[in-house]
Amino acid sequence: MAVKWTEEQEKVITLRDRNILVSAAAGSGKTAVLVQRILSKIMDPVKPVDIDRLLIMTFTRAAAGEMRERIERALDQALAEDPDNEHLQRQMTLIHTAQITTIDGFCSYVIRNYFHLIGLDPGYRTADEGELKLLQEDVLKELFEDYYAEGDEDFTTFVECYAAGKSDESLKEHVLDLYDASMSNPWPEEWLDGCVENYCLDPEKGIVETKWYQSLWEIVDSALKEAEELNRSAMEICGESEGPELYLDALQKDLVLIRQLQELSDKQDYDQMVQTLQNLSFARLSTKKMEGVSGQLKSLVKDIREDAKDILKDLGSRYFQCSLEELTELTLASAGPLKMLVKLTKDFAQRFSDKKREKNVLDFSDMEHFALEILLKKEGDICTPSQAARELSEKYDEVLLDEYQDSNLVQEILMQNVSGWVNDRKNIFMVGDVKQSIYRFRLARPELFMEKYKSYSLTDSLEQRIDLHKNFRSRQEVLESVNFIFRQIMGADLGGIDYDEAAALYPGASFPEGQDSEFVKTEVLLVEKDGEILEDSDVDAPENERELEALAIAGKIRSMVGHDLVLDKETGEYRPVRYGDIVILLRSATGWAETFGEVLAARGIPSYTASRTGYFSTTEVVTLLNYLRVLDNPLQDIPLTGVLRSPIVGCTTEELAELRIAYPEGMICECVRAFVEDYREHRIFEEKKKTLGEKLSRFWDTMNGLRDMAAYTPVHQLILEVLERTGYGNHAKAMPDGAQRSANLNMLVEKAMEYEKTSYRGLFNFVRYIQKLQQYQVDYGEVNLSGAGESAVQIMTIHKSKGLEFPVVFAAGMGKRFNFRDMNASILIHPDLGIGADAILPEKRIIASSLCKQIIRRELLKESLGEELRVLYVALTRAKEKLILCGTVGDLEQKLTSLSVLRDSKEELLSLGLRMRGKTYWDYVLPSLARHRCMSSLFHEYGIFMNRMNPLYGDPSEFVVTKITAQDLTENEIVEQAEREMKKETLENWNPGRVFDSEIREEIERRFSFIYPYQYLEDLPVKVSVSELKKRSYHSEQDLEETVDYETEEEIQPIVPRFIEEKKEEGYTGALRGTAYHRVMECLDYGHAGSQEEIRSQLREWFDNKKMERKEAESVRVRDIWNFVESSLGQRMKAASEKKLLFREQPFVIARKASELEPQWQCEEDVLVQGIIDGYFIEDEEIVLVDYKTDFVRRGEEQKLINRYRVQLEDYAQALERMTGRKVKERYIYSFTLGKEILL
Repeated sequence: MAVKWTEEQEKVITLRDRNILVSAAAGSGKTAVLVQRILSKIMDPVKPVDIDRLLIMTFTRAAAGEMRERIERALDQALAEDPDNEHLQRQMTLIHTAQITTIDGFCSYVIRNYFHLIGLDPGYRTADEGELKLLQEDVLKELFEDYYAEGDEDFTTFVECYAAGKSDESLKEHVLDLYDASMSNPWPEEWLDGCVENYCLDPEKGIVETKWYQSLWEIVDSALKEAEELNRSAMEICGESEGPELYLDALQKDLVLIRQLQELSDKQDYDQMVQTLQNLSFARLSTKKMEGVSGQLKSLVKDIREDAKDILKDLGSRYFQCSLEELTELTLASAGPLKMLVKLTKDFAQRFSDKKREKNVLDFSDMEHFALEILLKKEGDICTPSQAARELSEKYDEVLLDEYQDSNLVQEILMQNVSGWVNDRKNIFMVGDVKQSIYRFRLARPELFMEKYKSYSLTDSLEQRIDLHKNFRSRQEVLESVNFIFRQIMGADLGGIDYDEAAALYPGASFPEGQDSEFVKTEVLLVEKDGEILEDSDVDAPENERELEALAIAGKIRSMVGHDLVLDKETGEYRPVRYGDIVILLRSATGWAETFGEVLAARGIPSYTASRTGYFSTTEVVTLLNYLRVLDNPLQDIPLTGVLRSPIVGCTTEELAELRIAYPEGMICECVRAFVEDYREHRIFEEKKKTLGEKLSRFWDTMNGLRDMAAYTPVHQLILEVLERTGYGNHAKAMPDGAQRSANLNMLVEKAMEYEKTSYRGLFNFVRYIQKLQQYQVDYGEVNLSGAGESAVQIMTIHKSKGLEFPVVFAAGMGKRFNFRDMNASILIHPDLGIGADAILPEKRIIASSLCKQIIRRELLKESLGEELRVLYVALTRAKEKLILCGTVGDLEQKLTSLSVLRDSKEELLSLGLRMRGKTYWDYVLPSLARHRCMSSLFHEYGIFMNRMNPLYGDPSEFVVTKITAQDLTENEIVEQAEREMKKETLENWNPGRVFDSEIREEIERRFSFIYPYQYLEDLPVKVSVSELKKRSYHSEQDLEETVDYETEEEIQPIVPRFIEEKKEEGYTGALRGTAYHRVMECLDYGHAGSQEEIRSQLREWFDNKKMERKEAESVRVRDIWNFVESSLGQRMKAASEKKLLFREQPFVIARKASELEPQWQCEEDVLVQGIIDGYFIEDEEIVLVDYKTDFVRRGEEQKLINRYRVQLEDYAQALERMTGRKVKERYIYSFTLGKEILL
């Protein structure tokens, strides 16, 4: 059935010859539309385009691969309908070389084709992330050491000013951060120079002419406006019937103060602002007793006033601490150290580039900049496209860019230079959604999207914007909820775009009737806790608070699964909710995913964490990495203690205490060595210490053996050897979730193999490599076993979920604080505003935050909060049928009281000040719900009444707000635990003698008393080798092939040069001689065996060609072989060899009755006997069978050999007769010990 496109989608597919920006809302089918546009261009009946003339760029390799598959599938289908179409046939060939790729994939294509223009070695490879971190660390270390050695005064001042504590690690981080920021610009050096120029102030005008100074007054205006609005809302409350009217006097004085400040702001009178804000004085609120006044309204007015006062105080403390002259002085004081930072960054960039060239590796930013260098020639301020850019511009009919909101400036310029500028064609097609731009940490620039969003016309033009509003993913109820929240919290000032009618989501998906109207309402779970909201750090967030939230979600999941209905994607009908329909989305998985997984597992809910975290924290990986660290350097107490405590050694805490008590001094490694030496020397320990001695002794030997190997063994082989020798690989498989653990260990082996492809080698560097990955939080995530997430609740980060959809979504962690620790660094970096730093005057012992830093901090905060809003938007738009917002909340009553101020506000968009103060997602979601009817019962619980006349009260969106207390959750938990204990106790105290049903009891007894009738066959093998049968028959080692008895024979002559020989071992084992003689008889060329020297020459040749080991060659006596060749049997074999009738090392399989092979196998079952016949030859159309033996026998004991091998040779003869259809006329044993053949 043909797809029915909407009018907007149809435009996207069909419009030509123009630049098009498609602003595609979440779930609007933008990928499907993009693919359809490509197909329509390829299959255009009038003007078809070859697919390799389209440049299609997207954000990830997975997306590019999926797009290629979709196009190929559609072409395949079209070709099936029209198999003779030559154009389509050509497209099927061209699609494999078409540019459907990522940005870095396209850059790589440009470099591969034009590398000669920039003098690049075409044999480069893309560096691994861990390798780059090691390279950067090495270059930084070398850079700083050189500067320290030079003793540069500016460098010393920079270190004194900005080094944190006794380490210069923070300075290295600043250099790296500045380097990364510069590399997101087309011309990094120019950008860095611009950062320095910002601090070169005009001597006369000082700081007044800078962009920071202009930004300051914009901030002041915004803050004063916010304070005035708060003041007015407080005055309105005072004017209510139960309002505290006596507070009006103080509030009016506050308003006068605010207006005074507004006047100063209009004049931009900095010094007077300083004077006023540093000497702020607020009127006291009336303390007179007020009759008939609501206590709640009084406290609300106080809270609002405090907020307004805080805004003014914050202005003073952040921006107006000193005079304008002092401000200029502080800015100039920052200039010197910052120039040094820029100089260091430039020097680092050059050295890092040289190092990469030396190793012939590139990173992604190199690719972008090399591609830019190829496509654009820059002379001074003038940029002109190169010949390469001209060729590509002519080649591509259209440039299509997916996820355009995540582009940076370099990618933008690249795209412009390969578009249709040569022929003045407008042929750029961009798709994206600025509301889903969530890669700011990768230096994405959503403002590039917004510039075009504002400038492109919605009507027919050469630069046209098309909005795709309709969402084909979610239910109307989900969309209404998302729209209601985001209309109030997202705006051009925060979030990057006004959430107006053009940006809102409209339902496009159709769902059949029959769904429960209560189920599809968006739920808000407020998990009340004691104390403040969660701490800043991901890991420091109190464990019990995360557990509370996980318990609440677990309870909700259990109530939904199997009861509520969702639409089945395959059948199109409703079915009960399954675990695999549910996802829990988290802002950060670190710490949270583990807790959620454990809590869900304890409730019997299967879960799977689909995120790139947790790999390095899994028990098995931590243990193995600790062992590798110990192999690299055993003098590391923490890793060594970890290994001793792990199953690899198996020491208990008591045993480790014993070890330390015995040897209280020195490092743990020295203690272990001393303990092992004492144990081996004396062995008179008591039983406890004896056990410990055995454990440590085994560990010590294994570790030293592996340490010796580490010097010459590749890391991945060393890891395999560690797993093998310690048995830890098998132990991990036997642990709970063994398949997952084993896969994680195998992944470490794969990572070691990848590491070996880098320019680094050895165990020491591998340990550093892994440490860097951990330090920079480059985590691989646990291995995804196929299908692991299909029947389990998925736990993933919001970033990971982008582009996916789920029937039921839990947006969890709503009470977790945003991570803004970077805002408190001494140096801040902004792509437009440059560098902001604390002004430090060491001689005056002054540290002051400069104006530029405060402006940059506010801008970064604004951008970070905007990003958080977009991340929240991505999370909420993943839901198809059911959305649940969940998080812990502290001091709910106080929070609700402060929210009640919003009840009369008619302005839909919440004030910027309120949104700028957000620290958690609740700080956005709860204020947006404060005017909705769903909060009325919760407000009522705390004696707060809502304004039913507010337009937002009756909004069509549906929410169900539920407060869950810690007491509710713990009570349920106690009840469940009690039930489990009762069941356990019942089972433990079960009376097995009591009969409930005699028939069932008899049946159970019958089944459990069953005895397998063929138990006696359990040791009977299906297949047995001749060698095994021989070992069963002769257990004495003297009876097996042993050293040949040479009494008066000459010395064995060496067949290898003396310089190759190492110290010879005493004697050669029988097994070695047997193998060696059989190898000689297998390879012997009878045509070149006319003398002992010729035979010796053959031996040398086999050794040189690695057909024999040195020891094997040395164990062969040439005279024995010569005696055989000269014997009558040898001459007959030589004759057969010349006629090509000699066959050697012939494998066979034959069936024999078990009782014939082994007396204890008393049954008539067939057993397969397999073996290898040493040799046979055909003579007069019949077979002569030969078997070589090196067994030790004395002269006259021939019968002993005959008795020993008669059955074996009968088997051989029988097998040969079946295989060849010829009769075996003779069977010979040739004994090398006796030097004669024996006829059986």
